[in-house]
Amino acid sequence: MNPVLIAVIVILSVLFLYLASMMVLFAAVMRKMLWIRGKDPDNPCYLRFEDYADVLERKAYACGYYGKSIRGYVYKEKGRRSFCGFVVLAHGLFGTHVQYLIDIDMLCRQGYIVLAYDQYGCGLSDGKNQESLGTGVYVLENVLRDVQKRNINSSLPITLYGHSWGAYCVLAVLKNHPEVVSCVARSGFLSPTQTGLNALLHFSKAAYVLMAPVVYPISLLLIGRRNMVSARRGFRNAKTRILLVHAKDDPMVLFRESQAAEAEKHPRPNVRVFVTAEGGHNSLITVQSSENYRRLTKEYGAIAQVADPEERKRREEEFVSSFRRKEQYVLDDAVSGAILSFLEED
Repeated sequence: MNPVLIAVIVILSVLFLYLASMMVLFAAVMRKMLWIRGKDPDNPCYLRFEDYADVLERKAYACGYYGKSIRGYVYKEKGRRSFCGFVVLAHGLFGTHVQYLIDIDMLCRQGYIVLAYDQYGCGLSDGKNQESLGTGVYVLENVLRDVQKRNINSSLPITLYGHSWGAYCVLAVLKNHPEVVSCVARSGFLSPTQTGLNALLHFSKAAYVLMAPVVYPISLLLIGRRNMVSARRGFRNAKTRILLVHAKDDPMVLFRESQAAEAEKHPRPNVRVFVTAEGGHNSLITVQSSENYRRLTKEYGAIAQVADPEERKRREEEFVSSFRRKEQYVLDDAVSGAILSFLEED
């Protein structure tokens, strides 16, 4: 056989095996991150509505989405009768809107009504899994249209608010919604493909290096162009006021690939950036609060491993009674102040 032909066959075979293995790797990452239902961990360290039941009231919300239901709650501060605006809050990955009760409480005390919904495939909403990061953009589009069609906002001006995956969603939808008066995006990313790569880096640097050259075409094959929406398109909206909040030490959304870094490189009159040196992936709360959370979850994890059921139950009850969840999470004054000052300008 011709040596050149043999070489071509070998190269094509190696290339085929490489692409096939990368597709398997990509699918494994998707199964780990998105092709699962999003839910709050059964962990007493996480906030619950009962922690805020004395100051917040809520009403169930639901809208349709391709024959499925997207559900959540509309939150208000108890006893308040006048409001300055209506916030639609989009949550991050690996959970539900309940993890954002500290944000909801902050906004409600400022005089806002807050609609916080669970993404498709998360918490209260239908869907067997979260499908893709891009799905979150289309869900938010649908929720926003529903709010306006049914006047759920009672004609109050609308603000979009999101963190991480939610920040990606709120910026991406702005392209089509100049009527939204303001938008706050915390720890947001621009590209779902790059974010997937960064997540892979947490598991294996070697896998990251192997996947990087082909992540875009494989994404096209497995999830389709529709689900590869870039949040950059939100910057085409020159009317809505935008605040991008990010911490430079964020391990989940690297600053160099963040919405905030993009806005610093390409300033726009309607876009502001608030960057902190530290704060990790959730700079809204103090660094000490984040450390408390990690310490408490580690302690609870150790208790959960106790073999004897009665001893485990005793320790769990003792653990829960030893702290008050709400007091473990303290707002960072600089970040919360920047957000609230920005919103006061509406």
